Parts: sequence; structure tokens; C-alpha cells
Amino acid sequence: METVDPLLIAFLPKDIRSMFFPYASVQLGALILNLLMGFIMASLIGYHFRKYASAFCNRQDFSRLFPLLMLTVILIITVVKASLALALGLVGALSIVRFRTPIKEPEELVYLFLNIGVAVALGAGQTLAAIVACVVTLLLVTWVKKRHNKDVQENGLFLSLNYRSDDPNVNIAISDVKNILEQYVDRLELRRFDTGEQHFDAAFFISIKEAKQIDEFMQALKQKYQGINISLLEQHNIAGV
Repeated sequence: METVDPLLIAFLPKDIRSMFFPYASVQLGALILNLLMGFIMASLIGYHFRKYASAFCNRQDFSRLFPLLMLTVILIITVVKASLALALGLVGALSIVRFRTPIKEPEELVYLFLNIGVAVALGAGQTLAAIVACVVTLLLVTWVKKRHNKDVQENGLFLSLNYRSDDPNVNIAISDVKNILEQYVDRLELRRFDTGEQHFDAAFFISIKEAKQIDEFMQALKQKYQGINISLLEQHNIAGV
């Protein structure tokens, strides 16, 4: 890239001038345009993630990180591509700095990679390719998601159970609870189970197709464990356990 040396700052000392306009200075106009496009596409990816993803996480909070990730990667790629020395230095820096963000589901990681891929394309100057790839990817994923939802209508819920008994002879077993639930739900995952001599606390992730399934397993649980407390929470906007 050409050196930028405006006449308005020609009176500055050479070392100061080189700090702002080095030998391989970044084109600020193109950088600003790519940052704006990156912000728009990151917001679009975030909206798609909140609406169509089935990841077990707080989608609202997680998607807010997409614009920051997108703009950061665009800046890094834009600066690094101007100098081979910077590119080699980046390799060494990344070998020291490690991100330890707990990614609990592959779908979260895939959306992060989509943001990074688009950001790399924008930072490398492939603006049109980045826009087309982002739009086409989201459209195809949306089509697949809607087609799948028509075939399999499932609602994900978090089920919390709390039971206390005054009977010292009461028999509490996780297998009994699971056997009851498996009769009425389409998918069952045990997330937590705490038990004592006369009590238990359990958390499950369940999937159902019809609301009547909830009534059925709640009635079965209440018949088996009189006085049990049952709590249901829709999965989309809560933090992962």
C-alpha cells in the first residue's frame, strides 16, 4: 500500500510522522467501510443466532459479542496484511494468548467461526465476497432450520424438581424419576441431581411436541411424590447450566 504523507502534517518530525503514517499505512477509508459492513453483518448473524439457533446458552447476551469479535478481527487482519513482520509477530502472540471462554455447544462455536470468517474476508479486502458469503450462508441455514422445524416440532424446556418428605422410609431413586419422565417426553437429559435421606433436587432438559405432555408427566410426578415442587423454564433466553 502507498505511504500516506499529508501536507498538513509535513511540519511534524519524521519519527512522529512515521507513528501515524508508516511505510505501509492502512487505507483509512477502506478500513472504516469494512468496519461498518462488519458491524452490520455481525448484527445480522446475531439476529439469526437468536432466532434460529438451538444452543443451550443465553443467546441474547452471547450474540452481543459478535460485533466486537467481528470488528476486532477486521482490525487485526487489516493491519497484519500490510506487513510480513507483523504477520509473523501475530503468530508468536497467539501462541501466548489463549482464550478460555467455555464453549459448551458446537453451534456456538460455528457461529463464532462464521463471524471470524467474514471478518477475515473483510480485513483482506474481499468485501463483496464477504457480503455474498454471509448472506448466502444465513439464507441456506434458515431454509434448513425451517424445513427441519416443519418435520420435527419440538419445544425445549428446563424442568426443575424439588421434593421433601417427612416419611423416613421413603425411597428416592433417580431411576424412578427418569422412568416417569421418559414415558411422556421426547428427549430427556439429566443436568443435575442432588439427593439426601428424605429429599431430592433435580434439573432436566426436556423436549416435547405437545403441551398436553407437560400435564401428563406433572400428574404422574405428583402421584408418585406427593407435595413435589415442579418448575418449568423455556430454554431460549437463559444462561447455560
